[in-house]
Amino acid sequence: MGKKEDNKTRSFTNDLDRNFDDDHDPDFDLDEYIRRQSQPTAQMPLQEETKDPDRYLFKNAVLIFIVFAAAFLWFNSWSDTESWANVFGGDNQSTQVTAEAPGFGQPEISIPEPPQVPSVPGVEAPPAPPASSLDMTITEYLSVLQDRGYLGDEISGFSARQLYDANVPVSYLDELQNAGFLENLSFVYITNYFQNQIPLTYLESLQDAGVYEELSFVDVTAFYNDNIPVEYLVTLNEAGYLEDLSFVYVTNFYNAGVTVEFLDQLKEQGLYEDLNFLDIVDLYQRENSDG
Repeated sequence: MGKKEDNKTRSFTNDLDRNFDDDHDPDFDLDEYIRRQSQPTAQMPLQEETKDPDRYLFKNAVLIFIVFAAAFLWFNSWSDTESWANVFGGDNQSTQVTAEAPGFGQPEISIPEPPQVPSVPGVEAPPAPPASSLDMTITEYLSVLQDRGYLGDEISGFSARQLYDANVPVSYLDELQNAGFLENLSFVYITNYFQNQIPLTYLESLQDAGVYEELSFVDVTAFYNDNIPVEYLVTLNEAGYLEDLSFVYVTNFYNAGVTVEFLDQLKEQGLYEDLNFLDIVDLYQRENSDG
């Protein structure tokens, strides 16, 4: 910086001396000379021309309009075609839109109608309830059960409708109630006992023998249809086998003559738990055959 300032001083002094020597003007005004030398000789050109204020005003108005229109469309969730129709009018029901592409004319674009919502696969309407053979409507059936005191305590509304559809008469429910079975029976038990025509005397014999509580309605139905004596069931129950055996085992054991003593023998030998009813029947017949 110091060197540059020194050069300026020397140059200014030399110019002053040279002008003074060349002119030899006794009226030379030093102050005026310095003032003229300090003024710029030419104005620097402006980097940009002064712009037209009207042009800027127009551009600003256009930008404000565009921003306002974009915000308005976004707020109303309109598409471009919907916006044109709402602002300038148009047919909202039309589903045909034409677009012009350079060199391709005006192709027609069809916007398909939204498809119908299909039904849920695998879901069908429930079948109509079967016609009842009872000589009363279902509301009359429920009214009778209510009058008997069955509805709500022994039989729920759902169970009553199932019994009506199964054509179980009120008289059969009266018999079960009088025998003391109705309170502890579901509609499934009642329906099966009625449809298989199991007499109440058989149920009472099982109950008196102490084996009724060990059996399901399937067991009861199977033993009654296969004529399994209650005494055989009592023997199995007293030996501790009945509660673990299905009606298939019991029926096959009885028909093959398998005794409780043979089952005890297999259990003592550690074979009972590993054998099915076919194995046990075969072993019993082999060891007790006449040959």
